[in-house]
Amino acid sequence: MKKFGLMILIILLALPLFGCSQNTSPALSDVEADLIASGETQGMIKADGKALKRFYGLNISDFEEVAVYSPSNYMDVSEMLIIKSKDVAQLDLIEIAIDTRVAKQLESFSGYGPEQCALLENYEIKIIGNTLFYCVSPDAANLKNTFKKSMKN
Repeated sequence: MKKFGLMILIILLALPLFGCSQNTSPALSDVEADLIASGETQGMIKADGKALKRFYGLNISDFEEVAVYSPSNYMDVSEMLIIKSKDVAQLDLIEIAIDTRVAKQLESFSGYGPEQCALLENYEIKIIGNTLFYCVSPDAANLKNTFKKSMKN
């Protein structure tokens, strides 16, 4: 009887540990909804996988989930990218693609777009787990904070 009681006690004590071992992150659609609800995504429009390829040189099928927001007009640089990678190693590749995109945008706007260049130079990037957030916007810092809060939920 003591062995049975001890076995039950061990199982009860170990059970909570199994629930903690799973890495659960919110669905990208939920994070995206929180960012949109913040009201700070003006100047951006939802784009598709073709925009991911055109702007960043990345294929949408290489990632678990992707949300791309591009500038609403050609004189704007506001954009946002949220990618949930299949593998943490992909994050370095994404960061290189972002750096390349920012460099091209800076080159395009240098000389006649000082406001755009200032936004590009102050872009925000944040990685939580295997999810990367990147944003160029006058509200980029606020959007990054919204992203961080949403990822905790």
